[in-house]
Amino acid sequence: MVTPGAEHKETTSPETIAKYTLTMLRRRVPPAVPRIMFLSGGQSEVEATLNLNAMNQSPNPWHISFSYARALQNTVLKTWQRRPENVEAAQKSLG
Repeated sequence: MVTPGAEHKETTSPETIAKYTLTMLRRRVPPAVPRIMFLSGGQSEVEATLNLNAMNQSPNPWHISFSYARALQNTVLKTWQRRPENVEAAQKSLG
């Protein structure tokens, strides 16, 4: 995904990220490519999901999906910390 650099301090909307990402893909990836999968790339689970959703709201010739294992597990693993007493809180963090 086309996202702002690490030193960019302003918030960027998912719609803006989708616009620039899809523009770049249309310029470089042929429509014959059936599927594009994204990694979260250091985004939070919420950011990664909102950005992917915004891309899927726009017409495009590819099936766009994700491989966000780390992003989706990050909050749960931080909450759990391998401690039995944190299991319930970790499960609740899944939503």
